[in-house]
Amino acid sequence: MTWKAEVEHVVVLMLENQSFDRLLGFVRLDDPAQHLDGVTGDEAVPAGPADPTRRVRVRRATTPAAYVTDPTPGHQLEDITMQVFGAERVPEPPTPTMNGFVWSYSRQPGPDGRPLGIEPAEAIMECLDPALLPVLSTLARNFVVCDRWFSSVPGPTWPNRFFVHAATSNGLIESPTDAAALAGFLGTRFRLRTIYEQLMARGRTWAIYFGDHAQAFGISTLHRYANDGFRRLETFAADVRAGTLPNYAFLEPQYMDAPGSPASDQHPPHDLREGERLIAWVYDALRSNEAVWRKSLLVLLYDEHGGFYDHVPPPAAVPPDDVSAGSATFRFDRLGVRVPALLISPWLAKGRVDHRTYDHTSLLATLRVLFGLPEPLTRRDAQARTFDAASFLETARPAGDVPSNLTALVPDRPPRASRPAGKLSDLQRSLLALGTALGSLGGAGTAPPGPAAARGETQAP
Repeated sequence: MTWKAEVEHVVVLMLENQSFDRLLGFVRLDDPAQHLDGVTGDEAVPAGPADPTRRVRVRRATTPAAYVTDPTPGHQLEDITMQVFGAERVPEPPTPTMNGFVWSYSRQPGPDGRPLGIEPAEAIMECLDPALLPVLSTLARNFVVCDRWFSSVPGPTWPNRFFVHAATSNGLIESPTDAAALAGFLGTRFRLRTIYEQLMARGRTWAIYFGDHAQAFGISTLHRYANDGFRRLETFAADVRAGTLPNYAFLEPQYMDAPGSPASDQHPPHDLREGERLIAWVYDALRSNEAVWRKSLLVLLYDEHGGFYDHVPPPAAVPPDDVSAGSATFRFDRLGVRVPALLISPWLAKGRVDHRTYDHTSLLATLRVLFGLPEPLTRRDAQARTFDAASFLETARPAGDVPSNLTALVPDRPPRASRPAGKLSDLQRSLLALGTALGSLGGAGTAPPGPAAARGETQAP
Protein backbone atom coordinates (compact mmCIF):
# COMPACT_ATOMS: atom_id res chain seq x y z
CA MET A 1 0.00 0.00 0.00
CA THR A 2 1.13 3.58 -0.61
CA TRP A 3 0.68 6.60 1.62
CA LYS A 4 -1.88 8.06 -0.80
CA ALA A 5 -3.98 4.92 -0.48
CA GLU A 6 -3.68 4.83 3.31
CA VAL A 7 -3.83 8.47 4.46
CA GLU A 8 -7.41 9.48 5.24
CA HIS A 9 -6.79 12.48 7.49
CA VAL A 10 -4.75 15.60 6.80
CA VAL A 11 -4.31 17.80 9.88
CA VAL A 12 -2.82 21.31 9.56
CA LEU A 13 -1.67 23.32 12.59
CA MET A 14 -0.78 26.84 11.46
CA LEU A 15 1.00 29.05 13.99
CA GLU A 16 2.14 32.65 13.72
CA ASN A 17 5.03 34.87 12.69
CA GLN A 18 8.31 32.96 12.85
CA SER A 19 10.98 32.55 10.20
CA PHE A 20 12.66 29.28 9.28
CA ASP A 21 16.11 30.42 10.41
CA ARG A 22 14.81 31.67 13.75
CA LEU A 23 13.25 28.34 14.80
CA LEU A 24 15.07 25.70 12.74
CA GLY A 25 18.24 27.40 11.53
CA PHE A 26 20.55 25.65 14.02
CA VAL A 27 18.88 22.21 13.88
CA ARG A 28 21.21 19.44 12.72
CA LEU A 29 19.85 16.03 11.69
CA ASP A 30 21.34 12.68 12.66
CA ASP A 31 22.11 11.69 9.07
CA PRO A 32 24.89 14.03 7.85
CA ALA A 33 23.67 13.54 4.28
CA GLN A 34 20.45 15.32 5.28
CA HIS A 35 21.50 18.95 5.50
CA LEU A 36 19.03 21.68 6.39
CA ASP A 37 19.61 25.01 4.68
CA GLY A 38 19.91 26.82 7.99
CA VAL A 39 22.50 29.13 9.51
CA THR A 40 26.12 28.71 10.56
CA GLY A 41 26.41 31.81 12.74
CA ASP A 42 28.60 33.56 10.20
CA GLU A 43 25.71 35.24 8.40
CA ALA A 44 25.58 39.02 8.82
CA VAL A 45 23.63 42.01 7.54
CA PRO A 46 24.34 45.76 7.59
CA ALA A 47 23.03 47.71 10.56
CA GLY A 48 21.40 50.17 8.18
CA PRO A 49 22.10 53.03 5.77
CA ALA A 50 23.30 55.32 8.56
CA ASP A 51 26.19 52.95 9.24
CA PRO A 52 26.53 50.65 6.18
CA THR A 53 29.92 49.29 7.19
CA ARG A 54 28.70 47.96 10.54
CA ARG A 55 27.68 44.31 10.27
CA VAL A 56 25.33 42.48 12.63
CA ARG A 57 25.86 38.73 12.78
CA VAL A 58 23.44 35.92 13.46
CA ARG A 59 23.42 35.04 17.16
CA ARG A 60 22.65 31.66 18.70
CA ALA A 61 20.08 32.29 21.43
CA THR A 62 20.53 29.93 24.39
CA THR A 63 18.62 31.57 27.25
CA PRO A 64 14.88 31.76 28.03
CA ALA A 65 14.92 35.48 27.24
CA ALA A 66 14.62 34.50 23.57
CA TYR A 67 11.13 33.08 24.12
CA VAL A 68 9.57 36.54 24.13
CA THR A 69 10.22 39.24 21.51
CA ASP A 70 8.93 42.69 22.38
CA PRO A 71 8.22 44.93 20.54
CA THR A 72 6.76 42.98 17.65
CA PRO A 73 8.89 43.14 14.48
CA GLY A 74 7.32 44.77 11.42
CA HIS A 75 5.69 42.40 8.93
CA GLN A 76 3.56 44.55 6.66
CA LEU A 77 4.37 44.78 2.95
CA GLU A 78 6.56 47.87 3.37
CA ASP A 79 8.47 46.26 6.27
CA ILE A 80 9.12 43.10 4.28
CA THR A 81 10.26 45.15 1.29
CA MET A 82 12.97 46.66 3.49
CA GLN A 83 13.89 43.30 5.00
CA VAL A 84 14.14 41.47 1.67
CA PHE A 85 15.62 44.18 -0.55
CA GLY A 86 17.45 46.37 1.97
CA ALA A 87 15.59 49.37 0.54
CA GLU A 88 12.36 51.26 1.12
CA ARG A 89 11.17 50.51 -2.41
CA VAL A 90 11.46 47.40 -4.54
CA PRO A 91 14.43 47.88 -6.89
CA GLU A 92 14.47 47.09 -10.59
CA PRO A 93 15.24 44.30 -11.17
CA PRO A 94 13.71 43.03 -7.90
CA THR A 95 16.72 41.05 -6.65
CA PRO A 96 16.42 40.06 -2.96
CA THR A 97 19.44 40.76 -0.75
CA MET A 98 17.93 39.64 2.61
CA ASN A 99 19.99 42.33 4.38
CA GLY A 100 17.44 44.82 5.73
CA PHE A 101 16.20 43.02 8.85
CA VAL A 102 18.09 45.04 11.47
CA TRP A 103 17.30 48.31 9.73
CA SER A 104 13.61 47.41 9.58
CA TYR A 105 13.41 46.39 13.24
CA SER A 106 15.31 49.47 14.38
CA ARG A 107 12.46 51.60 13.05
CA GLN A 108 9.77 49.86 15.10
CA PRO A 109 8.38 51.87 18.04
CA GLY A 110 10.01 50.99 21.35
CA PRO A 111 8.41 51.17 24.82
CA ASP A 112 8.67 54.98 24.78
CA GLY A 113 7.07 55.24 21.34
CA ARG A 114 10.34 56.26 19.68
CA PRO A 115 12.21 54.15 17.10
CA LEU A 116 13.87 51.18 18.74
CA GLY A 117 17.38 51.90 17.41
CA ILE A 118 20.17 49.63 16.21
CA GLU A 119 21.40 48.08 19.47
CA PRO A 120 18.07 46.57 20.57
CA ALA A 121 17.23 45.75 16.94
CA GLU A 122 20.14 43.32 16.74
CA ALA A 123 17.84 40.84 18.53
CA ILE A 124 16.12 40.26 15.18
CA MET A 125 19.19 38.23 14.18
CA GLU A 126 18.79 35.74 17.04
CA CYS A 127 18.16 32.14 16.00
CA LEU A 128 17.20 29.74 18.76
CA ASP A 129 19.33 26.88 19.96
CA PRO A 130 17.36 23.65 19.34
CA ALA A 131 17.44 22.89 23.08
CA LEU A 132 15.10 25.85 23.66
CA LEU A 133 12.47 24.25 21.38
CA PRO A 134 12.54 20.56 22.34
CA VAL A 135 9.17 19.70 20.76
CA LEU A 136 9.83 21.31 17.39
CA SER A 137 13.40 19.97 17.29
CA THR A 138 12.30 16.43 18.15
CA LEU A 139 9.73 16.45 15.36
CA ALA A 140 12.29 17.83 12.90
CA ARG A 141 14.73 15.04 13.73
CA ASN A 142 12.07 12.34 13.43
CA PHE A 143 10.10 13.34 10.36
CA VAL A 144 10.49 15.61 7.30
CA VAL A 145 11.50 19.27 7.28
CA CYS A 146 10.59 21.36 4.25
CA ASP A 147 13.35 23.97 4.06
CA ARG A 148 11.98 25.77 0.99
CA TRP A 149 8.47 26.56 2.21
CA PHE A 150 7.66 30.24 1.70
CA SER A 151 4.67 32.22 2.86
CA SER A 152 2.29 32.86 -0.02
CA VAL A 153 2.67 36.65 0.02
CA PRO A 154 5.15 39.13 1.57
CA GLY A 155 2.54 40.38 3.98
CA PRO A 156 0.88 39.69 7.35
CA THR A 157 -1.52 37.08 8.68
CA TRP A 158 -4.80 37.70 6.87
CA PRO A 159 -3.67 37.41 3.24
CA ASN A 160 -1.45 34.43 4.03
CA ARG A 161 -4.21 32.58 5.87
CA PHE A 162 -6.66 33.36 3.07
CA PHE A 163 -4.23 31.70 0.67
CA VAL A 164 -4.16 28.52 2.76
CA HIS A 165 -7.96 28.30 2.51
CA ALA A 166 -8.66 29.75 -0.94
CA ALA A 167 -5.35 30.03 -2.89
CA THR A 168 -5.93 33.78 -3.11
CA SER A 169 -6.64 36.78 -0.92
CA ASN A 170 -8.52 38.55 -3.72
CA GLY A 171 -5.98 41.38 -3.72
CA LEU A 172 -5.82 41.83 0.08
CA ILE A 173 -2.26 42.48 1.29
CA GLU A 174 -2.90 43.66 4.86
CA SER A 175 -4.73 42.54 8.00
CA PRO A 176 -7.82 44.80 8.12
CA THR A 177 -8.41 46.48 11.47
CA ASP A 178 -11.28 48.82 10.59
CA ALA A 179 -14.58 47.15 11.49
CA ALA A 180 -16.65 49.26 9.09
CA ALA A 181 -14.39 48.48 6.15
CA LEU A 182 -14.31 44.82 7.16
CA ALA A 183 -18.09 44.66 7.17
CA GLY A 184 -18.06 45.87 3.57
CA PHE A 185 -15.40 43.34 2.60
CA LEU A 186 -17.45 40.48 4.06
CA GLY A 187 -20.23 41.23 1.61
CA THR A 188 -18.01 41.39 -1.46
CA ARG A 189 -14.24 41.03 -1.39
CA PHE A 190 -14.09 38.15 1.10
CA ARG A 191 -16.59 35.94 -0.69
CA LEU A 192 -13.98 33.40 -1.78
CA ARG A 193 -14.24 29.91 -3.18
CA THR A 194 -12.41 27.63 -0.74
CA ILE A 195 -10.96 24.16 -0.39
CA TYR A 196 -13.88 23.27 1.88
CA GLU A 197 -16.49 23.44 -0.87
CA GLN A 198 -14.23 21.27 -3.01
CA LEU A 199 -13.89 18.68 -0.26
CA MET A 200 -17.67 18.50 0.12
CA ALA A 201 -18.06 18.12 -3.65
CA ARG A 202 -16.22 14.79 -3.33
CA GLY A 203 -18.00 13.69 -0.18
CA ARG A 204 -15.05 14.49 2.09
CA THR A 205 -15.44 15.88 5.60
CA TRP A 206 -13.70 18.87 7.16
CA ALA A 207 -13.56 21.03 10.27
CA ILE A 208 -11.79 24.18 11.40
CA TYR A 209 -10.80 23.85 15.07
CA PHE A 210 -10.18 27.21 16.74
CA GLY A 211 -8.87 28.34 20.11
CA ASP A 212 -10.52 31.68 20.84
CA HIS A 213 -11.08 33.36 17.46
CA ALA A 214 -11.52 31.76 14.06
CA GLN A 215 -9.66 33.98 11.59
CA ALA A 216 -10.99 31.72 8.82
CA PHE A 217 -14.43 33.19 9.55
CA GLY A 218 -13.20 36.29 7.76
CA ILE A 219 -14.06 34.39 4.58
CA SER A 220 -17.75 35.11 4.32
CA THR A 221 -18.55 32.08 2.15
CA LEU A 222 -17.75 29.93 5.20
CA HIS A 223 -20.40 31.59 7.38
CA ARG A 224 -23.03 29.11 6.27
CA TYR A 225 -20.98 26.35 7.89
CA ALA A 226 -20.69 28.03 11.30
CA ASN A 227 -22.64 25.34 13.12
CA ASP A 228 -21.11 22.20 11.60
CA GLY A 229 -17.77 23.29 10.15
CA PHE A 230 -16.25 25.17 13.10
CA ARG A 231 -15.34 23.41 16.34
CA ARG A 232 -13.63 24.33 19.57
CA LEU A 233 -9.93 23.44 19.59
CA GLU A 234 -10.27 21.31 22.73
CA THR A 235 -12.66 18.96 20.88
CA PHE A 236 -9.86 17.92 18.49
CA ALA A 237 -8.42 15.38 20.94
CA ALA A 238 -11.88 13.97 21.66
CA ASP A 239 -12.57 13.55 17.94
CA VAL A 240 -9.28 11.68 17.51
CA ARG A 241 -10.06 9.38 20.44
CA ALA A 242 -13.55 8.69 19.11
CA GLY A 243 -12.31 8.01 15.60
CA THR A 244 -14.46 10.83 14.21
CA LEU A 245 -11.66 13.07 12.93
CA PRO A 246 -12.67 14.59 9.56
CA ASN A 247 -10.67 14.06 6.38
CA TYR A 248 -9.27 17.58 6.63
CA ALA A 249 -8.74 19.36 9.94
CA PHE A 250 -7.36 22.89 10.08
CA LEU A 251 -6.31 24.04 13.55
CA GLU A 252 -6.07 27.67 14.70
CA PRO A 253 -4.28 28.49 17.98
CA GLN A 254 -5.37 30.81 20.76
CA TYR A 255 -4.53 34.37 19.67
CA MET A 256 -5.27 36.29 22.87
CA ASP A 257 -3.89 36.09 26.39
CA ALA A 258 -6.63 35.35 28.90
CA PRO A 259 -6.55 34.69 32.67
CA GLY A 260 -5.10 31.22 33.18
CA SER A 261 -4.92 30.62 29.44
CA PRO A 262 -1.94 32.22 27.65
CA ALA A 263 -1.95 32.72 23.91
CA SER A 264 -0.43 29.75 22.05
CA ASP A 265 0.02 31.25 18.57
CA GLN A 266 3.73 32.22 19.03
CA HIS A 267 3.00 35.69 17.62
CA PRO A 268 5.31 38.18 19.40
CA PRO A 269 5.28 39.11 22.22
CA HIS A 270 3.70 35.77 23.20
CA ASP A 271 5.91 33.16 24.84
CA LEU A 272 7.13 30.52 22.38
CA ARG A 273 6.76 27.82 25.04
CA GLU A 274 2.98 28.05 24.86
CA GLY A 275 3.16 27.23 21.15
CA GLU A 276 5.48 24.32 21.95
CA ARG A 277 2.85 23.09 24.38
CA LEU A 278 0.14 23.28 21.71
CA ILE A 279 2.28 21.47 19.12
CA ALA A 280 2.94 18.67 21.62
CA TRP A 281 -0.76 18.48 22.53
CA VAL A 282 -1.83 18.10 18.89
CA TYR A 283 0.83 15.50 18.14
CA ASP A 284 0.14 13.51 21.30
CA ALA A 285 -3.58 13.60 20.57
CA LEU A 286 -2.98 11.98 17.18
CA ARG A 287 -0.67 9.40 18.74
CA SER A 288 -3.32 8.51 21.32
CA ASN A 289 -5.31 6.56 18.72
CA GLU A 290 -2.99 4.29 16.76
CA ALA A 291 -5.61 3.55 14.10
CA VAL A 292 -6.12 7.25 13.39
CA TRP A 293 -2.39 8.03 13.61
CA ARG A 294 -1.55 5.42 10.96
CA LYS A 295 -3.95 7.08 8.56
CA SER A 296 -2.88 10.68 9.23
CA LEU A 297 -0.56 13.35 7.86
CA LEU A 298 0.11 16.29 10.19
CA VAL A 299 1.46 19.48 8.62
CA LEU A 300 3.01 21.91 11.09
CA LEU A 301 3.24 25.33 9.49
CA TYR A 302 3.59 29.07 10.13
CA ASP A 303 1.60 31.70 8.30
CA GLU A 304 4.45 34.20 7.76
CA HIS A 305 7.92 35.06 9.04
CA GLY A 306 6.89 37.90 11.34
CA GLY A 307 9.86 40.13 10.48
CA PHE A 308 12.51 37.72 11.82
CA TYR A 309 15.75 37.09 9.93
CA ASP A 310 15.96 34.48 7.21
CA HIS A 311 18.77 34.17 4.69
CA VAL A 312 17.00 32.47 1.74
CA PRO A 313 15.65 34.85 -0.95
CA PRO A 314 11.97 34.31 -1.80
CA PRO A 315 11.29 33.31 -5.41
CA ALA A 316 8.87 34.69 -7.98
CA ALA A 317 5.29 33.44 -7.97
CA VAL A 318 2.25 33.14 -10.22
CA PRO A 319 -0.45 35.75 -9.47
CA PRO A 320 -3.50 33.73 -8.44
CA ASP A 321 -6.07 35.72 -10.42
CA ASP A 322 -6.64 38.87 -12.44
CA VAL A 323 -7.72 40.91 -9.40
CA SER A 324 -4.44 40.15 -7.65
CA ALA A 325 -2.29 40.66 -10.74
CA GLY A 326 -3.91 44.04 -11.35
CA SER A 327 -3.41 45.39 -7.83
CA ALA A 328 -1.73 48.79 -7.72
CA THR A 329 -0.06 48.00 -4.39
CA PHE A 330 1.38 44.55 -5.04
CA ARG A 331 0.93 42.23 -8.01
CA PHE A 332 1.21 38.97 -6.03
CA ASP A 333 4.04 37.87 -8.30
CA ARG A 334 6.54 36.86 -5.60
CA LEU A 335 6.37 34.77 -2.46
CA GLY A 336 6.94 35.92 1.10
CA VAL A 337 9.83 34.99 3.39
CA ARG A 338 10.56 31.35 4.28
CA VAL A 339 8.74 29.81 7.25
CA PRO A 340 9.14 26.62 9.33
CA ALA A 341 7.26 23.66 7.86
CA LEU A 342 7.24 20.00 8.94
CA LEU A 343 5.47 16.98 7.49
CA ILE A 344 4.67 14.45 10.24
CA SER A 345 3.30 10.94 9.68
CA PRO A 346 4.21 7.29 10.19
CA TRP A 347 4.42 7.21 6.38
CA LEU A 348 7.42 9.57 6.40
CA ALA A 349 11.07 8.68 6.73
CA LYS A 350 12.98 9.74 9.83
CA GLY A 351 15.04 12.93 9.81
CA ARG A 352 14.77 13.87 6.14
CA VAL A 353 14.89 17.21 4.34
CA ASP A 354 12.67 18.15 1.42
CA HIS A 355 14.45 20.89 -0.56
CA ARG A 356 11.65 21.49 -3.05
CA THR A 357 9.86 24.85 -3.18
CA TYR A 358 6.43 25.10 -1.58
CA ASP A 359 4.02 27.81 -0.53
CA HIS A 360 0.75 27.54 1.40
CA THR A 361 -1.19 26.57 -1.72
CA SER A 362 0.89 23.38 -1.90
CA LEU A 363 -1.46 22.11 0.81
CA LEU A 364 -4.43 22.67 -1.48
CA ALA A 365 -2.68 21.07 -4.44
CA THR A 366 -1.83 18.01 -2.33
CA LEU A 367 -5.40 17.71 -1.05
CA ARG A 368 -6.60 17.83 -4.64
CA VAL A 369 -4.38 14.87 -5.57
CA LEU A 370 -4.95 12.91 -2.36
CA PHE A 371 -8.74 13.20 -2.29
CA GLY A 372 -9.49 13.49 -6.01
CA LEU A 373 -10.89 17.01 -5.76
CA PRO A 374 -12.20 19.12 -8.66
CA GLU A 375 -10.18 21.65 -10.61
CA PRO A 376 -7.76 24.06 -8.88
CA LEU A 377 -9.12 27.08 -7.06
CA THR A 378 -6.79 29.61 -8.73
CA ARG A 379 -3.73 29.79 -10.95
CA ARG A 380 -1.52 29.66 -7.85
CA ASP A 381 -2.57 26.24 -6.54
CA ALA A 382 -2.82 24.98 -10.12
CA GLN A 383 0.96 25.21 -10.40
CA ALA A 384 1.85 24.56 -6.75
CA ARG A 385 4.08 21.61 -5.97
CA THR A 386 2.54 18.68 -4.08
CA PHE A 387 4.06 16.36 -1.48
CA ASP A 388 4.01 13.31 -3.78
CA ALA A 389 7.74 12.57 -3.56
CA ALA A 390 8.52 14.11 -0.18
CA SER A 391 10.24 11.17 1.52
CA PHE A 392 7.11 9.04 1.83
CA LEU A 393 7.53 5.35 2.56
CA GLU A 394 5.94 2.25 1.08
CA THR A 395 5.34 0.86 4.57
CA ALA A 396 4.35 2.84 7.65
CA ARG A 397 6.86 3.04 10.49
CA PRO A 398 5.98 0.96 13.56
CA ALA A 399 4.74 2.65 16.72
CA GLY A 400 8.06 2.15 18.48
CA ASP A 401 9.93 4.03 15.76
CA VAL A 402 8.21 7.38 16.28
CA PRO A 403 8.33 9.61 19.37
CA SER A 404 5.53 9.76 21.90
CA ASN A 405 4.50 11.92 24.87
CA LEU A 406 6.06 15.11 23.55
CA THR A 407 4.16 17.02 26.21
CA ALA A 408 6.72 15.75 28.72
CA LEU A 409 9.39 17.74 26.88
CA VAL A 410 7.73 21.11 27.44
CA PRO A 411 9.02 23.07 30.42
CA ASP A 412 6.53 23.97 33.12
CA ARG A 413 4.62 27.13 32.42
CA PRO A 414 6.75 30.06 33.52
CA PRO A 415 5.29 32.35 36.17
CA ARG A 416 3.25 35.07 34.54
CA ALA A 417 4.96 38.30 35.51
CA SER A 418 2.63 41.11 36.42
CA ARG A 419 2.84 43.78 33.75
CA PRO A 420 0.46 46.25 32.19
CA ALA A 421 -1.54 45.01 29.24
CA GLY A 422 0.43 45.67 26.08
CA LYS A 423 -0.77 47.22 22.88
CA LEU A 424 -2.77 44.82 20.76
CA SER A 425 -1.06 43.55 17.64
CA ASP A 426 -2.51 44.23 14.20
CA LEU A 427 -3.66 40.60 14.13
CA GLN A 428 -5.48 40.88 17.44
CA ARG A 429 -7.11 44.16 16.44
CA SER A 430 -8.23 42.60 13.17
CA LEU A 431 -9.83 39.66 14.99
CA LEU A 432 -11.72 41.99 17.32
CA ALA A 433 -12.75 44.09 14.33
CA LEU A 434 -14.08 40.94 12.66
CA GLY A 435 -16.35 40.29 15.64
CA THR A 436 -17.59 43.88 15.54
CA ALA A 437 -18.19 43.69 11.80
CA LEU A 438 -20.16 40.47 12.12
CA GLY A 439 -22.26 42.04 14.87
CA SER A 440 -23.02 45.06 12.70
CA LEU A 441 -24.23 42.73 9.97
CA GLY A 442 -26.47 40.83 12.36
CA GLY A 443 -24.30 37.73 12.08
CA ALA A 444 -22.93 37.55 15.60
CA GLY A 445 -25.32 34.75 16.48
CA THR A 446 -23.90 32.51 13.75
CA ALA A 447 -20.25 33.39 14.18
CA PRO A 448 -17.86 31.14 16.07
CA PRO A 449 -17.70 32.47 19.64
CA GLY A 450 -14.99 34.74 20.98
CA PRO A 451 -12.56 33.96 23.81
CA ALA A 452 -13.79 30.94 25.72
CA ALA A 453 -11.50 31.63 28.66
CA ALA A 454 -13.41 34.82 29.36
CA ARG A 455 -16.53 32.67 29.86
CA GLY A 456 -14.77 30.14 32.07
CA GLU A 457 -14.72 27.35 29.47
CA THR A 458 -12.00 24.72 29.17
CA GLN A 459 -9.19 25.48 26.74
CA ALA A 460 -6.75 23.27 24.90
CA PRO A 461 -3.19 23.66 26.20
